[in-house]
Amino acid sequence: MVGIKTLGRLAVTTAVPLLLAASGTVPVQAAAPVAVTAQCSGSGCSGRNPVSTGCDRDARTVRRSAEIGPLIELRYSARCRAAWVRVTHGSGGDRIEARNRSGACRSRSCYSRTLAPGHSSAYTAMVNDKGIKAWGCLYRRNGNAVCTDGY
Repeated sequence: MVGIKTLGRLAVTTAVPLLLAASGTVPVQAAAPVAVTAQCSGSGCSGRNPVSTGCDRDARTVRRSAEIGPLIELRYSARCRAAWVRVTHGSGGDRIEARNRSGACRSRSCYSRTLAPGHSSAYTAMVNDKGIKAWGCLYRRNGNAVCTDGY
């Protein structure tokens, strides 16, 4: 036989979720934190996407341009020991580069990306930043160039 207290609890546990659902509020249980391991490190990250490798998860901006206009940021992941460039407020046709060597842009030491027409932000593939300096540059359609300091 079911007691009055049991019926009361049953009514409350049944009614609360129904009332919350009817109000548009649905309780959400927090997911347990998942440990993320880097999919690459140092030179193994060269040319890879910082988002798909998970390197963006611990990234921080270590250098940025000081000029007025588009914001050029050199992003760095300590876990991945890699860097890349992100631009916001750019214009279609602008080109950004992440580098870890001077001179001509060569595979594994420089990755570039051109902003598509109608887009104002983008990021490059990563360059190795393990024990060497990296920096980023923005080359505007009008011929002007802006670079970050090295990190």
